[in-house]
Amino acid sequence: MIQQDLFAALAGLAGGRVFPNVAPNNVSKPYVVYARVSSAPENTLADGAPVQNTRLQVDCFDTTYAAAVALAETVKAAIKSSAITHVLVLEQDQFEPEASLHRVILDFSIWN
Repeated sequence: MIQQDLFAALAGLAGGRVFPNVAPNNVSKPYVVYARVSSAPENTLADGAPVQNTRLQVDCFDTTYAAAVALAETVKAAIKSSAITHVLVLEQDQFEPEASLHRVILDFSIWN
């Protein structure tokens, strides 16, 4: 499963605070949350090897904008140095006012 591969690539980041789908309440900052956005098989008429295109979103949270951007850069570097075949589709910056956290969203298209 590609989510396990992604977790393995990111597990050492943010002090090990890397979570699927949602972070626990009151987790220390910084932290990373990843989630599958979509997953679609590539169908062929021939019986070729099955290929799946999965879109994974990785959210990087920290208390300052600069720190969230730096964390996003380490996420990109970790994925690039892994065996995950990917394309970065989107980067977006947000601020979460209720939590007073800066968030950088990375959206990856991953072939597996």
